Amino acid sequence: MYSLSPQGLAIVDELAERHDFSRDAIAHMVSAVAEGNGQMAMFSHPEFGGPGQWMQGGMLMLSDPLNHALNARVDALCHEIGEMIGEKAGEMVAQQPAWPAAEGNPAWWPAELGTPNATGEQNGLRYAYFAQARRLVVQTDDSLRVYDTLDHRISGFAQQQGSQSRLTVTSQHGDVDLASLPVVSTRKQP
Repeated sequence: MYSLSPQGLAIVDELAERHDFSRDAIAHMVSAVAEGNGQMAMFSHPEFGGPGQWMQGGMLMLSDPLNHALNARVDALCHEIGEMIGEKAGEMVAQQPAWPAAEGNPAWWPAELGTPNATGEQNGLRYAYFAQARRLVVQTDDSLRVYDTLDHRISGFAQQQGSQSRLTVTSQHGDVDLASLPVVSTRKQP
């Protein structure tokens, strides 16, 4: 998660007043939207109905999709934060995200890829997307695969539930099945 600067905390106070969420909820969302470079967010907070996802352009998924009032409030908040991130990122954020260490590596993905544009995790599957490097890293219980995203500019992620969990990405070309992307490297997890 991002650490907020004093200016960022002042913005959190303003947003909390305008959107009627607690400071803690707003700070959580600012951090989530900052991690998605102002374009997307994966979040989980009780005031937002638990886990959810937001993406610039109109995609919002909350745990309670029929709560239209909450959906509208969260969407408005995310849009405003997304616009602020673009304008005031340097003022709001004091440091880059701190990822959990794994065997001396600062993250679960290959360190040479740097900081991802988007991450997510659900039901034993997690991913990290690196737009600049054109790579998508997907980890399941038994393997870690690095995909070449080719010319796809990934803008969304969807996970199909069932006996076999499957990740589909959305790009400027529409929905893309991972099986259609070249695997650059694979590693078995212990």
